[in-house]
Amino acid sequence: MSHYLHITVDLLFGFAGLFVFNQVLGKAHFSKLTPFEFVAILVLGDLVGNAVYQPDVTAAQIVYGILIWGLIIYAIGRLTLKSKKMRTLFEGEPSIVIRRGHLQYDVMRRNMLDLDQLLSMLRQQGYFSLREIEYAVLETNGMISVLPKRPYGPPTRADLGLHGVGGRVPITLILDGRLQSDNLGKASLSEPWLKQQLADRGITSYEGVLYADWDPEEGLFVMPHQ
Repeated sequence: MSHYLHITVDLLFGFAGLFVFNQVLGKAHFSKLTPFEFVAILVLGDLVGNAVYQPDVTAAQIVYGILIWGLIIYAIGRLTLKSKKMRTLFEGEPSIVIRRGHLQYDVMRRNMLDLDQLLSMLRQQGYFSLREIEYAVLETNGMISVLPKRPYGPPTRADLGLHGVGGRVPITLILDGRLQSDNLGKASLSEPWLKQQLADRGITSYEGVLYADWDPEEGLFVMPHQ
């Protein structure tokens, strides 16, 4: 009887610890997991599961284990918020697997993605032929984002009799206060021009910008830090 009581108490403490862990880390960590977050959750579940059925493990030790593991994940989460390098290290970067209607075989090989898998993922997004795809991006959580060619996507501005060019992907110029120099060159823009655009908006440095991108049709979009 005491053994069952021990399991019950440990489960209650484990549940309480996991509930606090979830509240502290936030909902985003459990929506669509990156590979690192997936491993972190597996380790956490294994930690609690093994501890519950070990008679010599106390409830306090379970809570302590959850606390230490939670602090490690929380610290890494804070680092990834502040540093793009750390974010890339732990979360990876999105990969363009279809660019302008053409498969990027080297990118697919790096991500261990074969054609059958790609076609399956596209079908789940509602696209049944590669001819329909302008861009496809493999996200860090393993999902795929699709920009269809104009004939296969939602009604475009041209369909509505409006001027404009479809099938464009905005180019990120500033991310978390850091200039994306390579992207600036791809957009055929100069840094003095960008600084002047920011100055016109009352922003004196890149650190004052959370996010900025360039679209040839719609121009520069800037989201300052709050």
